[in-house]
Amino acid sequence: MTTADQLISNLKGIDATSFANDAERIRARDAIFEAFRRHKSPWDIAWDHNWVNPAINACIKTLSDAGVFTKWAEAGGEPITCSQLENLTGADALLIRRMMRALAGQCLVTEVGHDTYARTPWAKALTGNPPFACLYGATYHEVMGPGFVALPSYLKKTNYRNPTDCNDCNLQFWRGQPGNLFDFIQSNPLLRSDFNDAMVIHSQSNLMPWVDVYPTETIIAAAEARPTQTRPLVVDVGGGKGHDLKKFLATHRGHVPAGSLVLLDLPEMLKDVDVEFEGGSAIIVQTHDFFNPYPDSVKGARAYFMHTVLHDWPDETARQILQQLVPAMEKGYSRLLIHEHVVSSERPSARVTVLDITMMAFLAAAERTEEQWRDLVESVGLRVVKIWRTVQGTDSIVEAEVS
Repeated sequence: MTTADQLISNLKGIDATSFANDAERIRARDAIFEAFRRHKSPWDIAWDHNWVNPAINACIKTLSDAGVFTKWAEAGGEPITCSQLENLTGADALLIRRMMRALAGQCLVTEVGHDTYARTPWAKALTGNPPFACLYGATYHEVMGPGFVALPSYLKKTNYRNPTDCNDCNLQFWRGQPGNLFDFIQSNPLLRSDFNDAMVIHSQSNLMPWVDVYPTETIIAAAEARPTQTRPLVVDVGGGKGHDLKKFLATHRGHVPAGSLVLLDLPEMLKDVDVEFEGGSAIIVQTHDFFNPYPDSVKGARAYFMHTVLHDWPDETARQILQQLVPAMEKGYSRLLIHEHVVSSERPSARVTVLDITMMAFLAAAERTEEQWRDLVESVGLRVVKIWRTVQGTDSIVEAEVS
């Protein structure tokens, strides 16, 4: 029988840096979470779901909007009192105190003395990594929050049918307006900015970098075997801010000719994108809607890369996207690299299953199993060459070519 004191002693000193690599950290995290769930009472779980999560997100958004975390960092980031935060921000000290107490109760900040708080790694990330803070901005409060609240009512209205139409799903139900999620994002400058940043942090934290999953040196080698041709190396389809092309360039700097990496996305999504690098730009930016034929300038590339693009769309729409891409690919040379989660057939990752419901709630889409990925790819005249998997077994790269 383990005593509480023994357990507490064993857990002290463990943090995100205690493990040899991220795969080990994730294994430990999942085991701790399972133990955490087993030890909680049904009431404890319901309390977290219905009180803790909504209240804490409201506190985070309020304190962020008031400038608490930014001013705290600018003042040096050392332990600080709520009265000092009032002087820095102009917000009421009593209001700050009540919300900081709530965050401290969730171990998001640390109370180190009377009315005095210190930053945790999470609190530091709110200002040290700007895209991270955007997860608590318009992405959550204008989309995620209201959308998840509405989902049960929408599914009841449909007599509990699985959604498959991105233009007639829960998003239109709760907004009371036509247009899919991307129409909504493009019409809202703040949401567009926060969504782009959310995709950056998703790439940083939720999926292993694609250059660590796929042998990207084969892209360089295949292109160098055709030295007289001036075709793109990698075309990043729907690539947002170009974060994945930057990872490729950082890995293969010195082997990437100028202009050989092409970032494609809608004009609204490419606003304020900065892809300049020392020594000139290897990345060029080009506007394109992937529902339309591809321009000649990007045809015959070695790799067409799609990072969490197709999971945004139900099967029929995803097929339309791929059908426009296939004619741009050269048979026997071009590769399509789909960087997505692959849902395990047994005991799938909790992170993936939550993302699956997210896709359902806002896009009538889904995370796909290996069988579903193969069916989708093969339905448009492509052939799966290999599925490259990570140690965690959730994020993968589906490599395909023209069959």
